[in-house]
Order: sequence, then C-alpha cells, then structure tokens
Amino acid sequence: MTDHDHVKITDTRQIRMSQSSLEVLIVDNNSPFTSHLMKIVSDLGYSCDYKRYSEINLGELGFERSPWFNKVILSGRRTGSSHINATNSTIVKYCYTRNIPILGICYGCQIIALTLGGSLRRLEKPIKDFDQVIVKSDNVLVFGKRKLNVYKSHKFCVSKLPSCLDSAGESHTCPNEILIHREKPIFGTQFHPEISGTDGRGILANFMAL
Repeated sequence: MTDHDHVKITDTRQIRMSQSSLEVLIVDNNSPFTSHLMKIVSDLGYSCDYKRYSEINLGELGFERSPWFNKVILSGRRTGSSHINATNSTIVKYCYTRNIPILGICYGCQIIALTLGGSLRRLEKPIKDFDQVIVKSDNVLVFGKRKLNVYKSHKFCVSKLPSCLDSAGESHTCPNEILIHREKPIFGTQFHPEISGTDGRGILANFMAL
C-alpha cells in the first residue's frame, strides 16, 4: 500500500480535502453508521470527500467530465425516497461507465443490484444483529476468508441478481450477501462492514487498496 494523505475527521458534516484527486467519495444516505465508515477510511490512511446524497450535484457527474474521486462508497439508509434512489442510481451508472471502483453497503448494495437489473424482497422480519456470512467464492474483498462475522440492519435483501453480478456470500437470511460484478470493479455487501469489527475493516481495507 502506498502512502496516502490522512483526513482528520472532527465533524461528519465537514468535507476535508487533502489532495486534488481524492481517494474516495463517501455518499451518506442518512445512515447512522457513516461516521464509523469515515473513521475507518481515515485510519487506513486514505483521503476522502463526504457528501450527503442531497448535496450531490448530478450536474457534476456529467459523463464528459473527469471525476474528483478515485472510488465511491454508498452508505446504507434509514428511510427510502425517490430522491435517494435517483441520486444513487446515477452514481452507479457513472461508475459503471467510467470503470470507477464502487462499493455499496446495505442499501448501497441494493441500489447497485436494482440499477443493473436485479430485484429485492422484503424479509419476514427486519434484522438488526450480528450474523455469520459464508463466503461462497474467493474474491478481492475477503482474500481467502471462508466465514465472516458481520452486523446487519435491514428489512430488504437482494433476491434476484442481474446476469452481470455474482453472489460471493450467503447467510440463512439472504442468498446474496456479497455481490461482485463479473467485469467491472463493482461490489456490494448486504451487511455493514463499517461496524463489523475485524472482518468488516478487512473488507474496507481490501476495497480501498484496489
């Protein structure tokens, strides 16, 4: 891993830019865990730009323009809205077209699947607890791990995958816990790596090292 500028996080509403081309854009969809995500990225030594979904100017994502970031992480969300969906879906399409690595967390994973042609189903009851995910195929997010102890907080899960996505992890509540695009650097976790301890931190470290 090369040396990276550090971002000192004192307020999750502040945007601290330590270099002209930032390592990662973190899109906050009103997740309660975004501060944890930013802290891990900072501790790993990467610069980041924080924006709430409502602060994203979709005009800045003109397909003829160069991005000001190298990667994107889409957070989870508390409640849904058409505005959140439209903004996140546009970001997914932008990253897809430009081959920019993107990681979707919980809702972020779901909107990636939906944007690319998948579907969701509602769980019989919401889950908010730690759970075990079985890794079905080795991939760049886990590098050899076969089981993950992760935290989940959701009421929907990805039920049907588009042909371009593979499921690399499963649990007793969801068959698609880890999503990997077959050709693009597009990834999703139905769970929250930012509050999943060592296993979750490892996933974020592996993604940031791409």
